[in-house]
Amino acid sequence: MQIKKYLLIINIVAMLILISSCLVYGQDAFTARVLTIEGQVEISRQAAGQVVMQPIAFKAEDTLRAGDRITTGKNGRLVLGLSDGSQAVIAPKTSVVIEELSQSPRTLFNIIKGKTRIHIEKLGGRPNPYKVNTPTAVIAVRGTIFDVMVGESDTEVFLVEGEVAVINRRLPDRPTILRAGEMTRVRFEGPPRNPSAFKPDRNDNTFRPREVVRPDGATGRIANGPGTRPDTVQKRPDASIGARPDFGRTVTATPPTANRPTVKPVARPGGRP
Repeated sequence: MQIKKYLLIINIVAMLILISSCLVYGQDAFTARVLTIEGQVEISRQAAGQVVMQPIAFKAEDTLRAGDRITTGKNGRLVLGLSDGSQAVIAPKTSVVIEELSQSPRTLFNIIKGKTRIHIEKLGGRPNPYKVNTPTAVIAVRGTIFDVMVGESDTEVFLVEGEVAVINRRLPDRPTILRAGEMTRVRFEGPPRNPSAFKPDRNDNTFRPREVVRPDGATGRIANGPGTRPDTVQKRPDASIGARPDFGRTVTATPPTANRPTVKPVARPGGRP
């Protein structure tokens, strides 16, 4: 009888170890990958045993780690994809740090400055809890699309779809709830402002792929790295974001003006054109 009791305990312990291992594996398997790169983008990482972060070489499809810092230049833009289907578009002149993704709710970003659009996918129609931090605010989401714009002294949150809770980091017990079409602003002092309406397409131009004008007059998307054509980008074939079909998409360059057909003037009465 005593032996059976010990065997039962051993089996229970073994099952707990197996379950814990599966949970750890599932957490480690959750990844963030680079989908699209345009223009000036730098990713920095702190190597083991070093204090200062150093820029690393990267390309589309590379996996990023917690603690990596993404910095975009004047014409830079990066689309980040998560293994649950969620995505983030990091606009020009923005700096974000990837946070811990293995815990729930996951903390996706600490947005230091600039503008980021985030699309959190629901899991089988169920809420998918995430948090996004800024110097002044914490944004709690469960499957939604929203824009975060971080300035020197405040954070603006624009909710495109779903529902989010926004709080001042110093006042965690005074949240403001946003619903689709509403925005708020959070300063260092005081709770978030009361929700107010904004136009649905207010920020769309900020997050669309950038264009350049070539010497021949054609336009195209900004590319990353030397030796690349200005009308191409480094991207995955499926690098688009749910409700915004032009995110991560390459747009064909417009033919130069010189190649367009010439329109002849129509003669008026009297022989004058």
